[in-house]
Amino acid sequence: MDLVTACTTCTSAIETVIKIFGMGEENPALLSVARRQQTFFRPVSGADVLWSFLMVVVLPVAVGLLIIVASTTFNQSWLIGILLPVVALIAGIGLWLTLLRRGWTWRDLGFTRSHRSLWHLLWEVPLLWVLALILTIVVATLVGISPPETRSTTNVDTLKLGIVAALLAAICTTIVFPVLEEIVFRRLLFGLFEQRFGLVVAILGSAAVFALVHVMPVGLIQFFIGIGAAILVRLHRTLWAPIALHALNNGLATAAALTVLLG
Repeated sequence: MDLVTACTTCTSAIETVIKIFGMGEENPALLSVARRQQTFFRPVSGADVLWSFLMVVVLPVAVGLLIIVASTTFNQSWLIGILLPVVALIAGIGLWLTLLRRGWTWRDLGFTRSHRSLWHLLWEVPLLWVLALILTIVVATLVGISPPETRSTTNVDTLKLGIVAALLAAICTTIVFPVLEEIVFRRLLFGLFEQRFGLVVAILGSAAVFALVHVMPVGLIQFFIGIGAAILVRLHRTLWAPIALHALNNGLATAAALTVLLG
């Protein structure tokens, strides 16, 4: 199997998942109307995306690099241990102030009731995660990408600070970052792409940018997780759905890293 065949297989799998998840919308006329509607009511501007991207991606990376440099320069490893909570706090405050200034409400952001029973997430989220993992393994094997290193310096230094620091880091990874990133990628960026280029570009485009931000090899599984999250946000019309998938993925990754460190 070559890369082209693998990509074709991945695309077919994604289309199959969309069809499976679309079960229940049996009226073709209603389904056609639903597909023409935007996922969310409030339109997104390029400035909305730019400012949110600066607050959640650029600013945290800059602060993180400063902390790493300070830790190395002054030989203070404990600074690495507080990196995640500090970055999460700065990103959260920055995004909140930015969106507040631009007139966004919680409802505008997609924190609303789902158009579909959230009980579906009990099977949708695990299925999408498993599918993303399988596709990642297939593509990684074909192109020769190695799995990411789980024993990072940040994880080690965080554990050295004790259980409270480790718990804060876990909360940031599994709850705070998924919420912030889903606002940026599955509400704002997805919304901008959808209103300008349509649903397919919104799904693939938001997933591609999401993957690029995370860098390889982590970016590969994040691409497929991003596609799954975009499918969920389209089906449920609420940001809670993709947050659930994102939190599951980050939670499992965090658990795996802790297992390696403590094992």
